[in-house]
Parts: sequence; C-alpha cells; structure tokens
Amino acid sequence: SMVNGQWSMENSDKTNTHSPFTTHHSSLKHAPKIFTETCKIDWSKSVDEVHNLIRGLSPFPGAFTYLNEKLLKIYRSEKDYKQPSVAAGQFESDGKTFLKFACADGFIYVKELQMEGKKRMNVEDFLRGFKFQ
Repeated sequence: SMVNGQWSMENSDKTNTHSPFTTHHSSLKHAPKIFTETCKIDWSKSVDEVHNLIRGLSPFPGAFTYLNEKLLKIYRSEKDYKQPSVAAGQFESDGKTFLKFACADGFIYVKELQMEGKKRMNVEDFLRGFKFQ
C-alpha cells in the first residue's frame, strides 16, 4: 500500500546516502524457476505435506509422480488419514471411481490429473480409459 511504500522510502532516505530507487536495482532477479525435482511428489511425506504441494503447484507447473512409468500430473487431491498397510508410493484403485497413493500417514486420493500425452481430466474419466499394468 501507499503508506508502506512512503514509509520505506523515507526510511531509506534517512539511512542511505543514495537514491532509494537505485538501491537494489542491479541485484533484482526474476522469480526463482521451479525445478522439476521440486515438483516431484515425495510419497514418504505426510498426507498434509503432499496435499499442500499438489495445491501449491496447481495448475502450473503441476506436482507429478509416475504411474506405469509414465509421468502423471496431479492437480486436485483429497486427504485420507487411514494408516496405509502398503509402502509409501504404492497406489490402489478400483479401476472405476478412485485412485489413491499411500503416504507416510494416510492416502492421497487423486481427483484431477493429467497423464503424459493426454488431456487434463477427472479421475473417473481417466480410469475409464486406463489399463493398469
């Protein structure tokens, strides 16, 4: 807001001997690029951490994992705190209505996703056309 802007300029004038407008000009950098590793889902983390990563990276660049050795971007998920009996990263599906991945302390239900080379869709549409290996 204007008040904050004015305050910091007045402050700068008192503490710096040069113009506040050039203070950091040479050190301005673009927002950091999000690297692929940052977007890869680590299923050994908690349900909350994975869910928040998915939310934070949706829609772009998108959090991802692999399914049948193909890249799978997950855009929307739901949390389930039921303790998994399978290893983190293992998935379960009924082939029709749900696809869930085990995390450290529960499951992430995938609600909206995009498989490599396909369009973005909800999980039911995806499962209709998908064959698990």
